[in-house]
Amino acid sequence: MKVDRTLAVQVAAAVGAMLVGRDAITLDEVEQALPATLRAGKPSHKSMTKALAAAGWVGTRQPGGAVVYRAPEAMERDTATDGSPGIGHNGVHERLLSYFERVERLFEERKGINDDIADVFREAKNEGFDGHAMRTVLRQRAMVPEKRMEQFALVDMYATAIGLGASHAPADAEPDADAATDQSLSS
Repeated sequence: MKVDRTLAVQVAAAVGAMLVGRDAITLDEVEQALPATLRAGKPSHKSMTKALAAAGWVGTRQPGGAVVYRAPEAMERDTATDGSPGIGHNGVHERLLSYFERVERLFEERKGINDDIADVFREAKNEGFDGHAMRTVLRQRAMVPEKRMEQFALVDMYATAIGLGASHAPADAEPDADAATDQSLSS
């Protein structure tokens, strides 16, 4: 995780430098403008989005779906001249628009995170690991140990009832031992 944080810090510094003198930028432009050494580290869209947000830039979805991040100064200039309803209309327009823009930014971040997760599964597959089995284990790890043991017992009971025999779930594992294992693996 320390390497990921270092990469995120380096991405943030590079993004900050590339914003100087610009009014607008897209994530694709950010990605292309990153130094090759940073691109080689495969920074996530989330880290780039966080760097833009930390600099005060606001993303808005354009017709066609692209998200363009704008400098706060550019946003103020546009707001002052676009004729949209303002304080005289209780700021309803701005508040509603702000909700949509926030959700759109979260969608963009979610897409970046989903892309990162897919990359990890692709890497694991390239090394011979089975993605379906990994997802199953991830779901099990997310369960409370007692619930997980209950689920294993039900699967064993059902498999035995239809003649498949017992599954390979650990029959003698104690919930406390699983909790300790979960703690050590999540650290």
